[in-house]
Amino acid sequence: MLTSACTKDQPAPKATATVTLPSDSVPSADSVVTAVVSRWDAADGPAIYLPSEGGLAQVVLPPVHDDSVPRPDSAALPAGAAPATVDLFSPAGKVGTVTLGAYAPSGQPAVGAGCDAWAVVPVRDAAGVTPPGWRLALLSGVAEPLRTDSLGSLSRADSAALVIAINKAAALLPLDSAGLLRRVPFGVTKAYRVKLFDETEVVVAIVERRLNLEAAPRVERTTLVLERSAATSPMSAVWRETQYATEDDLIAVDLLAVVHLHGVKRPTVFLGLDFGDGSRVQMLQRTAKEAWSLRWSSAYTGC
Repeated sequence: MLTSACTKDQPAPKATATVTLPSDSVPSADSVVTAVVSRWDAADGPAIYLPSEGGLAQVVLPPVHDDSVPRPDSAALPAGAAPATVDLFSPAGKVGTVTLGAYAPSGQPAVGAGCDAWAVVPVRDAAGVTPPGWRLALLSGVAEPLRTDSLGSLSRADSAALVIAINKAAALLPLDSAGLLRRVPFGVTKAYRVKLFDETEVVVAIVERRLNLEAAPRVERTTLVLERSAATSPMSAVWRETQYATEDDLIAVDLLAVVHLHGVKRPTVFLGLDFGDGSRVQMLQRTAKEAWSLRWSSAYTGC
């Protein structure tokens, strides 16, 4: 039995800006592009699944609004969500294929007042064990993995070259409209590189700049999707989301998996957002060459 209890409300949204950038221009500092979030494509399965403690998987239901997450012990899962056979993914690729057990109300996490949680189901492979290292699961057969190379997996020379390319692309973006961080260099905290079927190189990166004020140090953290058609060409930032906050208020962002979804036939990036007391999942998709958009975002669950 998992237990989660908290009396705090869902945290107030951080100061963020989501922008889909055209390939042939960089918008001015005061431009605003509204992200349009589409509904989940039913061809991609009835749910996505995230790892939980104790050999369990969280059943994330798209689309669910923030105020309508069902209580775990009384959830009504859609047909085919569990039991089911699913493929497990990580940023490195496909981890394996396993069977999800049936939903049981008695085996659900207890949640406190003001908190939300997804229903959970057991995860087992053919040997009856839970495979380690997976970050996201989808109904078996709906997606093909796109393997990523992290900075740590690259050679020292390739890693250094990738960081330089990311920094050059980030420096062209109008992130700091107030000019407070104009002379502050970027730091690349995470980066993952993937080759698409047309040999386009895509990079998902997290870059930061920090202003060390004594009372309240400020951080600018930006999640970037970059593209280039050849290893020698410069990278273009094609999607970004930026936070401006103190260290304690920043949302942690991590790559869960990169896949090619068969339903929409487009490369897809799944990101995990950790608010400290809760989390959500974002799904980005490539709609055309050098064009990415936020297609779907899960409900917030936590306290």
